[in-house]
Amino acid sequence: MKLVSEVGVGTVAAGVAKGRADVILISGGDGGTGAAPLSSVHHVGAPWELGLAETQQTLVLNGLRSRVRLQTDGQLKTGVTW
Repeated sequence: MKLVSEVGVGTVAAGVAKGRADVILISGGDGGTGAAPLSSVHHVGAPWELGLAETQQTLVLNGLRSRVRLQTDGQLKTGVTW
């Protein structure tokens, strides 16, 4: 299941884990879910790091972390340009 990083994504992820999903993919604010054209979802949502942290915490607190694999579709970005 692909989820966009937003406030409350952990709660949605907990429901997805209870629904027996195998993988939860957190999409950051520079991507989208693929359900809409890229131009309409660009810069929507929070950075994937925040969504991943919230999802991890929520799943651990609810005893659901062992049920799913977490992934992100983002990149680690630095201030260095090549």
